Amino acid sequence: MTSPSSALGSPSPGAASPGGRTEVPPAPAPINLPQTLWNLQIPLYITHTEHPTTPPFITSVPRFGYLALLLPRLTAYFGVSCSSFHHEEIQLRNLAAGLLVDLYQPTLPWRLVVGDGPEWDIGDTFMNSAKEADYIRNNNARQIMSLSRDSTTTLWNAVQDGDYAAYAKIQAQLLNAPTPLKNVPLRIYMPTSPSGEDATPGSFRVMQTLVPPRLPNRQPQTLGVALKGILPSLFPSSRDPVLANVILHSAPVPFKAPLEELMREAAYPDGWLCLIVVLL
Repeated sequence: MTSPSSALGSPSPGAASPGGRTEVPPAPAPINLPQTLWNLQIPLYITHTEHPTTPPFITSVPRFGYLALLLPRLTAYFGVSCSSFHHEEIQLRNLAAGLLVDLYQPTLPWRLVVGDGPEWDIGDTFMNSAKEADYIRNNNARQIMSLSRDSTTTLWNAVQDGDYAAYAKIQAQLLNAPTPLKNVPLRIYMPTSPSGEDATPGSFRVMQTLVPPRLPNRQPQTLGVALKGILPSLFPSSRDPVLANVILHSAPVPFKAPLEELMREAAYPDGWLCLIVVLL
């Protein structure tokens, strides 16, 4: 396939120009990681428990979207009430779709079963989580509580519509508070092995603690240092994974990555940095 530069007749890297000078290729454009994450999609193959012969509902959702936003379309498609999603008989919680994929590691397209179950107001769930993240960042929730009604509506609408540009404008107000960042909103998900008759398959434990962005010596807090401090038995080294690793958006994360940078670049839309522990 002919590259765009070749098609336009641009000189190859290092080629001499007519004047005898060596052309220096332009530097590659920097990757906008938040925009890239917002653009990622998860393919879905959805059936209904009570309508096994109905053709599946095939669609995709953004990694940063929520399955619950599909429920009105699924109710109309299957002709019966739809309010819950199941993966291999595990009822899924109202977490971002990408976080659910990281937790359960399904084969794609993700085969889900929809049915009747407890109903959630996903908008309220999202905003409550965003307020909690704001409180952890600043030791108060003034930033998000001071947003106008229109800005609050824009924030949630941007998540529903997958509109990164609209979201980024509001999120910039939340992340750039007039006072220094106090803590990084961090949640660590640890899948647990079911044991005993009452164990729930696919269950996981969530660890949440206050993690400042800087160490007492004012150096940036890195992921490895934070993990060693929170879970020393699993992460005895702050430099490299030894007994366990963590994944974020389906990829391992370098232990040397500063937590504040991870928060700003790769947190979920509600402001939380969500890591999944994987045993080695």
